[in-house]
Amino acid sequence: MGSLKWIVSVSAMASLIFLGLVILSGWGLSGAYVPSLTDGFPATLYLEKYSSGGHLLRSLHYYSSSGLVFSGFIFLSFFYISGFTAKYRKTWILCVLLYLLIIGSAFSGYVLPMDQNAYWGTKVRLSIVETVPLVGPAIADLLRGGATFNSATLPRFFTLHGSVLATTICLCLFLLIQTKKSIFIQYLSDQRFNVTLLVSIMLYFVLINNFSAPLELPADPTDVEYNPRPEWYFLWLFQFGKYVEWAPWIQSGVLPLLGVGFLFAVPWLRNHAQKRRSVIVIAWCLIWLVLTGLAVIDDKGLHHNPNYSDGMALHAEKNFNRLCIDCHGAGGLGDGPESQAFDLPTPNFTSSNFWINTDEQRMSIIIKDGTGNDMPDFGGSLTYEQILALIHHIEKSFKPNCQE
Repeated sequence: MGSLKWIVSVSAMASLIFLGLVILSGWGLSGAYVPSLTDGFPATLYLEKYSSGGHLLRSLHYYSSSGLVFSGFIFLSFFYISGFTAKYRKTWILCVLLYLLIIGSAFSGYVLPMDQNAYWGTKVRLSIVETVPLVGPAIADLLRGGATFNSATLPRFFTLHGSVLATTICLCLFLLIQTKKSIFIQYLSDQRFNVTLLVSIMLYFVLINNFSAPLELPADPTDVEYNPRPEWYFLWLFQFGKYVEWAPWIQSGVLPLLGVGFLFAVPWLRNHAQKRRSVIVIAWCLIWLVLTGLAVIDDKGLHHNPNYSDGMALHAEKNFNRLCIDCHGAGGLGDGPESQAFDLPTPNFTSSNFWINTDEQRMSIIIKDGTGNDMPDFGGSLTYEQILALIHHIEKSFKPNCQE
């Protein structure tokens, strides 16, 4: 029993720390985010690449959310195994409610980056919501603000994620702390605990700063062949849905109702022996692992979705072949078939002299505004990010000291 109490205490404290980091980083991100279909992705990209501390905030928010889901599951599992649910009914109910709100917050925040995976993944999730018996279509329309994605969709999800659910989570957290105030005071008054906590958080910051939160290319509603991937903790549910396609309401209605009903009913159920409670948790973990593993195996056969940097590099290569190759040539020598008609010689990208006399800023201005008859302007067809990616492709492909 001593080891169980230790796991319950550690997982509870880890969950509270992750939750605090999620809330604080979420407040920081909300200051620069714009909840609209046109500005959602640019705002996310600005946070990731240009805002001071934006990269850290996104990574902190993303990885702390995953850590919160994992540590919360560990806490609930061992709290149930230890048999505390009947003795601490109020604590259990508040913890279950808090965990469900966290899952709901993860669902609502998924669409906010407005990249490919966010857009198409949310469309899939809302299509599942629509299969909920009786109320599904109404809930989906309420979340979207209509029958399809529109200008009201992102503001609604942002309000649900950052205001409604966040406020409710804070309220539940306050009530939970009030019920166990003496335990929190005991931990916070322990100097060794405080030092360990501070060092752990600092190491965690250093670690996640080296990892980026996922970000793909901007959402493209016309790319109907895109295959969205859910978060790791939702993989099992999507895999389960493949086996009940004949009755989708089982995935969207029956399964959640049974799961949530069981969790809230636990304190009033017969208090079985610890061994039997352990078997129930292990059985659920095995089901989760099998379904998640099958989902991972199925994913291997799907087309890989590139991250933002890799996707922009692929698009830059296509843009070079589409816009530049006729003049500059496939080898960047300035010997393309149309180069002979120009008054001035076409720049040779493989020449060291070219790179001595130019830089990224000058090239971006020329590509955007053109130079008259010889060099057309592409500012109307390429975004600033696409122009930078094109320059990086030219530099990587043809600059003498950058060629692979």
